[in-house]
Amino acid sequence: MYKRRLTLATMKNKQSGVVVAIHGGMGLRTRLEAIGIPVGSLIIKKSSSLLGAGPVIVMVGNTEIAIGHGMASRIFVEVDQ
Repeated sequence: MYKRRLTLATMKNKQSGVVVAIHGGMGLRTRLEAIGIPVGSLIIKKSSSLLGAGPVIVMVGNTEIAIGHGMASRIFVEVDQ
């Protein structure tokens, strides 16, 4: 099956995938790991605002997490196409 790489911010709502890269410094990677979003984790995008200004709500395991749109645009996810 063909896999496509998207940012978390550009994924559709209810779409899932595996985090494959985080484009940012060590601080961003450390923060994301601390809240439960390390590289290799399965993530489901629950919702986001239409204008891209508000938070992006994701599900990792049984935990729902809200992250900023800027942070979501630095998280790359491989999704099934």
